[in-house]
Amino acid sequence: MPTFRNRPVDAVIDVRSKLEFWMGHLEGATNVPVDRLPEGLDGLGLTPKSRILVYCASGMRSAQAASILKAAGYANVVDGGGIGAASQDYAAA
Repeated sequence: MPTFRNRPVDAVIDVRSKLEFWMGHLEGATNVPVDRLPEGLDGLGLTPKSRILVYCASGMRSAQAASILKAAGYANVVDGGGIGAASQDYAAA
């Protein structure tokens, strides 16, 4: 299980575009562009209690994604900010 800030996460969601994701992403991340949330999480087996890490390029879209997911009932969303910052505190499984 991947960890962020030494705490396990159930899912790592890259909310950037498919092209940005293709150019590089955190190991184990799933690409769900912010404009596809929250429906884009369907099929990932997540529950409202799942701990979800979201990140983007600079932190703007991840903040938006965190708000969308919290409003949709996901209680444990962690905004990792931009990929550079998120990678500092992230460890793949």
